[in-house]
Amino acid sequence: MKERKVIYEPHPVSPERKAELRAQGFTIMDAIYAPADVVKQPEAITPEAIDTMRRKDVVELLEAHGVEGATGKLVDLRRWLKHVMFADL
Repeated sequence: MKERKVIYEPHPVSPERKAELRAQGFTIMDAIYAPADVVKQPEAITPEAIDTMRRKDVVELLEAHGVEGATGKLVDLRRWLKHVMFADL
């Protein structure tokens, strides 16, 4: 029997990402259960990835880019982050 590879992803995992990982033969586990010896690679931040981020993550990234006290609707925060990170949008 073929052993499936395990990948640790932050949840919730989008349906598109789930399909991509499963097509590659991975079993998906929540990243909070990743063993300490598993090296976690950061996901590339794209405008599409920003569209699925949680408020906390969006605010943290805004703060990392010098924006202080970001508040408002999540959709507006995501738009703001895209503007900060991707000047051409």
